[in-house]
Amino acid sequence: MKRSIDVKARMKAAGECVSAATKHRESVYKVKCQGCGKEIRSDEELGEVDYVKTKRGTELFFHRACAGNVWSHGIV
Repeated sequence: MKRSIDVKARMKAAGECVSAATKHRESVYKVKCQGCGKEIRSDEELGEVDYVKTKRGTELFFHRACAGNVWSHGIV
């Protein structure tokens, strides 16, 4: 059985806050893609973003296109 993970909620828990919540908008968080090193923001389309939590508890976020690069080098 595959569980769906809310990537946006995980970014909120693990990411860095970029802008605080306002009356009509929620807070924006950012993390780095572990494959290419570019910034991923919670206010962007997250359909092509994956999340992995390792056995040691490290939380990794990466673009699906960068998946091959994630495991070939160290954590960014």
